[in-house]
Amino acid sequence: MPDLDRDAKPGVERVGAPGEAAGEVHEERREPRWPATWIRALLPSAVLACLEPGPLHGYGIGRALNTRGFGSPKGGSLYPVLGKLEDSGAITAQWVPGPSGPARRQYTLTPAGSTQLTQERAALAELTAALSSASTGSAEVDTAVLGAAAPDTAAALDTAAPDTVEGVSPHAL
Repeated sequence: MPDLDRDAKPGVERVGAPGEAAGEVHEERREPRWPATWIRALLPSAVLACLEPGPLHGYGIGRALNTRGFGSPKGGSLYPVLGKLEDSGAITAQWVPGPSGPARRQYTLTPAGSTQLTQERAALAELTAALSSASTGSAEVDTAVLGAAAPDTAAALDTAAPDTVEGVSPHAL
């Protein structure tokens, strides 16, 4: 029997899409690049960023998150976030026919969601700048802007130790 793992990379698992034959490789499932607390805090913003290029169904959002370094979220993590974003008006959802199977729920970024994403990116960039220059004290963070643009992110990052926040890139969103 051939060694199927000879090309495996550390922290990467090969997985197939639902409905594909067992041996077919569809994508690589990567380990998240950041701590789980950051992923949870930034997941709504990351979902909005994944929808920026165009509508996606839940599985497509999961793949896009994986590609962006957020790992492959479980449905129990992703779908509640999608529901909250839909309830807030940041995204819309509609059922569309599947190409060769059941209908899928497709999610689309709204203008309000696009505005929210822009604000959250600005807040994260400001936070990153403050963390980058924290040792010199040269940057001032407008915590009101951060808290208003991304209250969940601000609250989650308040609990992180300063030395664990280094390396968060606003370009991941």
